Amino acid sequence: MNYAAALKDFSQIFKDADYLPQSVLARSLPFLDVYRNNTLANRSANLANTYPTVLELVGEEFFSAMARIFVENSQSHSGNLHQDGESFPDFLSAFPHVSDLPYLSDVANMDWAIHLAHYSADCNSIAIETLAIYSPEQFGQLKLALHPAVAIIQSKQWPIYQILMMHHGEKAADLSAGGEQVWIWRDHWQLLSISDALFLSSLLNGQSIENAMRATTNDEYDAGPILIQLFSRSLVCQINA
Repeated sequence: MNYAAALKDFSQIFKDADYLPQSVLARSLPFLDVYRNNTLANRSANLANTYPTVLELVGEEFFSAMARIFVENSQSHSGNLHQDGESFPDFLSAFPHVSDLPYLSDVANMDWAIHLAHYSADCNSIAIETLAIYSPEQFGQLKLALHPAVAIIQSKQWPIYQILMMHHGEKAADLSAGGEQVWIWRDHWQLLSISDALFLSSLLNGQSIENAMRATTNDEYDAGPILIQLFSRSLVCQINA
């Protein structure tokens, strides 16, 4: 048995408590239980750290039980715990015991984006003065490579920004307020208009400034304020003409 096959065989202990991997002696079975339980506990605890808003919405006891179910039925594809739990929002959208909290999956997507932003790599930023070398005709064709920590999370139906801020000491969220768009970078977040969210999302997808402005479907859209914020927050890593 090669190394990859041995690892795959060993991983079966997380699906079947009585499974004995071929490379392990029978007398080691009790120790496998300890290893399994510690691994599941570590992943569950990490999930709570990764999804703090979800945790507060459902409470620690319920979250712990829910996390255990998720962990027992999902695989970690990295030795880095910071990369574990990406599919948790999808799990929540199908988990019947939270069907009375239909916004939970969208909130989880926001928590995951904040988590990734916190641990993302850094980059050398570009000063806004660099734009001065481009003519007005060139400006619209520029493509901005944004900081790896930048993300745009949108909920079509739920006020996810209000929910986030509620758990940071602000007033209770109005669930009838409709969908919201959140701009996330590092340990910061900001409520966005739909036009601003479409513009930034287009930049993240590699569109030029001109095409990103068109994506807003607003003929009078002014990208200036958002572009100034991008540069002033050191969130532009590269300019491609």
